[in-house]
Amino acid sequence: MMERISNFINEAERIIIMGIGNVLRSDDAAGAKVAELLEKKVNCKDVTVINCMETPENFLGKIEEISPTHIVIIDAVEMNAEPGGVGVFGEEEIDDYPPISTHRIPLSIMATYIKKTVGAKLMIIGIQPKRIEFGEEISPEVKETIKLLAEMLAVMLKGSKCCRKP
Repeated sequence: MMERISNFINEAERIIIMGIGNVLRSDDAAGAKVAELLEKKVNCKDVTVINCMETPENFLGKIEEISPTHIVIIDAVEMNAEPGGVGVFGEEEIDDYPPISTHRIPLSIMATYIKKTVGAKLMIIGIQPKRIEFGEEISPEVKETIKLLAEMLAVMLKGSKCCRKP
């Protein structure tokens, strides 16, 4: 799985990392929290980190403006896995993507729009939540995954051609 993510990032000329999640719904905040940490760790011209919160559709104009070659979406995903587990979904799996549904529009519709308007390759990194009820406290399992995923992505991005460009 990590190799799949690394290969995807290494193919990119310009990449956007979109963290999605509702910070008022416990573990649903996972994607937004990864983006929050990643923004502090990566500063490269061709890497854009967007903390979309629960409204990724609000950033479609920015995505079109940047015109990335690749987009990684990080979100809480019900995968029937252990809390904090990570899953990777490629373009071919986006229609089957099992969202938690705290977003205003389904990510499959947004992904289709991005493909048609920008042509970027897409990948979703899902984090299995333990709970998504109202509250700001994130479970320990998901907190640990957020921290590890942000670290791992920072290392991958810093080593990618997006950051090595002169």
